[in-house]
Amino acid sequence: MAGSKTVTKTMLALLLALTSNVVWAGPVEIESGKMTFSHKTSQAEFNKDVVLTRDDFKLQCDKLITYYKNSQLDHADAFGHIRIKQGKITGSADKAVLDQGKGKLTLIGNAVLQQQGSRVQGETITHFIDQEKTIVQPKTGGRTRMVIESDDHKSPLKPAGGK
Repeated sequence: MAGSKTVTKTMLALLLALTSNVVWAGPVEIESGKMTFSHKTSQAEFNKDVVLTRDDFKLQCDKLITYYKNSQLDHADAFGHIRIKQGKITGSADKAVLDQGKGKLTLIGNAVLQQQGSRVQGETITHFIDQEKTIVQPKTGGRTRMVIESDDHKSPLKPAGGK
């Protein structure tokens, strides 16, 4: 079993060396329990405890399907138990779509992003990784929600100049 994981990691390292892109500084690295690559469709499917990392960005999920154009990673779709982390930002959702060219991650379904105790949630959250910019959309007819944690948890918020 250990030999199988080593072979998968070796094949993946070779695949990633051929498909890395310059949108982010470092290479994309994906680990999983199983990988299937189709040369005919330029698509790879990763299953079981999938972890994608690039620079300080990390995405974990149950299943990841990656799509390639001209031997470059174009985009990826993640499914099941989505967890992301970039610096102090963490998040979760039911599904995620990573657009390599635009440096954009879209969290879909029960989407949540958190940073240092503050939290934003909606049906869809689009996070621009390089810009650290986020757009939140609610379910149809619903609302988004944001909770901002104060610096001083012991005293209530006061207006500037207030007593």
